[in-house]
Amino acid sequence: MLSSMTGYGRCDFFLGEKGKNREGYSLEVKSLNHRYLDINCRMPERFSPLELKVRDLIKKRFSRGSFNLQINSRGYGEVALRLNIPFARAYLKASEELKKTLGIKGELDVDTLLKFRDVFFPLAMESDIEKDWKEVRRAVDKALGELSGMREKEGGALKKDIEKRLRSVERLSARIERIVPRSLSRYRQRLGREMRALLKEGAGDDAMIAAEVALYAEKTNVSEEITRLSSHTRQFRSYLGTGEPVGRRLDFLCQEILREANTIASKALDAGITRIVIEAKGELENIREQVQNIE
Repeated sequence: MLSSMTGYGRCDFFLGEKGKNREGYSLEVKSLNHRYLDINCRMPERFSPLELKVRDLIKKRFSRGSFNLQINSRGYGEVALRLNIPFARAYLKASEELKKTLGIKGELDVDTLLKFRDVFFPLAMESDIEKDWKEVRRAVDKALGELSGMREKEGGALKKDIEKRLRSVERLSARIERIVPRSLSRYRQRLGREMRALLKEGAGDDAMIAAEVALYAEKTNVSEEITRLSSHTRQFRSYLGTGEPVGRRLDFLCQEILREANTIASKALDAGITRIVIEAKGELENIREQVQNIE
């Protein structure tokens, strides 16, 4: 199934037994458009040893996109605080020295001490890498599953829109193919009138007209471009039906189809064909914008 590169997933998880020191976390992962696979992880220091494993989980499931994965503490359960007496004494001593040296009055109370770093801080729960990984992996798998579902849903919507515009391009290409012979006929008639007026019905005018028309037909022949354009659109449609990441291939085909359309416009020398090409290029530009978000 076609998949976009935009998605979001989330999962909460807990570490430790219920009650004292149980820690709760929320894991969020977002993905956006990117030419390649780019992964950024932000997580507490406790989970740093697991970052490579988390990255591997993402690499196994996705081939393109900019991924931002973040783990935040939610502080569930009872939290034990650790009191650092040596730091508190050092702050008190420094305070007394400051008062004595500068002649400052006042006392250092508990409220002021609480503002100092490292006097009070949470007592971290003992870390077990294997147990941590079990819960983190479960959370990552669930969040990536939600993200993948969102990417597939958006990919389905993109596919419908692209197929609609691709049908429009194919109809416009068929119109060009029908117009080309009529354009050549009109040129032959106009050239005949102009040359006969100049030659005043002189001898040899038919041969000259035929030669000029043949030259014009050769210069404005776009049959090869139309054939290649049709081939590209068929290949484009076949890629849309695969379940593989095809974003890069679709983007390349968009460039090739646009190149053929530009060549047709430059060679045709017909206002009607030029208008059709402009309309087709508008559809192709919209398709290419959509393709930028396909994995």
